[in-house]
Amino acid sequence: MKSKRVLIVDDNDLNRKLFENLIGQVCQFDSAKNGLEALDLLKKAAYDLIIMDIQMPLMDGLTAMKQIKLSKISDSPIIAVTAFAELEDKNTYLDQGFDDFVTKPIRPRDFLENVKKTLKSKNPKQETPHSESIHDPITTTLDLGTVRQLMKYNSGETIRNVYLDFLKETEMLIDEILSLNSENNLDSISEKLHILKGNSGTLGANQIYLLAKEGEYLARNNQWDQKKNLLQDLQLEILNFKKYLKEETIFE
Repeated sequence: MKSKRVLIVDDNDLNRKLFENLIGQVCQFDSAKNGLEALDLLKKAAYDLIIMDIQMPLMDGLTAMKQIKLSKISDSPIIAVTAFAELEDKNTYLDQGFDDFVTKPIRPRDFLENVKKTLKSKNPKQETPHSESIHDPITTTLDLGTVRQLMKYNSGETIRNVYLDFLKETEMLIDEILSLNSENNLDSISEKLHILKGNSGTLGANQIYLLAKEGEYLARNNQWDQKKNLLQDLQLEILNFKKYLKEETIFE
């Protein structure tokens, strides 16, 4: 499996780093931040698998996948990665030409099993279970099961740094959301909370995930004013998470 090479395409720095940490344990990899960068890399090297996020700037995942298929630049299987988890959405992506489909938040063990299965399969396009998208995470500050899964493939120090990067990005997102809130820019607020929802869900930051999910729904459906203290609750939970992370010994 180490001889296999995977192209990771995701504009989110935290997601990309997580994919790199996971895939790097079993395969070689290169990374791109959008579809255009992916096309450039595919012209220079051959890959056994492409992990393609859907929502990206400059060129989104769907457009990039179609360009790859039409130009025949690569015949590698392409796995779509998206936060949308409805069965009809999955069928749509498969019908469009993707070879498989995984949903955020990513669960490390399931994700790696999916990658290994696709690399071994000559015909990877099939229905695969994604039970992690059916239920919300349990309501604890940090899901230690998620941390343990991540640490199966990386050192405690590496994973702690992933969580510290998550906190830095989260604080930046909150600052942006506060600014957007003063402008009542609900579309952009929804986009920022969508990013936070995906990051926190993947890392098992459950309370942050639940608040981000609720906020995204309210902003997207023009119901933002129905819960005026949501941002305050989110800021408080981020402080709680930061304190919890300092005291947690699982990384040692």
